[in-house]
Amino acid sequence: MYAVIDSNVYVYRAIEDSEYHRISGELLNTLSKWITPTIVVHEVTWTLMELIGRKNTILYVKALLSHKKTEVIPVLKQDISWAIKNIENEKLSLTRYNDKIILSVIKRINAPLLSFDKQLISQATRIGVPVINPYLS
Repeated sequence: MYAVIDSNVYVYRAIEDSEYHRISGELLNTLSKWITPTIVVHEVTWTLMELIGRKNTILYVKALLSHKKTEVIPVLKQDISWAIKNIENEKLSLTRYNDKIILSVIKRINAPLLSFDKQLISQATRIGVPVINPYLS
């Protein structure tokens, strides 16, 4: 089984004393492929830089990119257009932009989502995207 991985899964996995460190690792281990949109790589890098510093972030991102299960896929122009259109139509804050990009990628490649973000899980469910819900594991 494969899934599109949200940034929080990787961040929880990187932070050993995080609440979801263990379960994030278990869920990743059950998957044969970690589909990772480019925006997720950026989010992981920015977030970990603040939490574990430059050196450890670089090591983590390099390990993630070289992992045999990691498949990085580009965000396309159509994903950005879909995200902006839906943010506008739903009158959402632009802070939800990254989530909408991830949802667009998921819809485009027809894959399930793995995320700890309850808002993103809810949005995905509303639009019929299959979800691997870590809170039910």
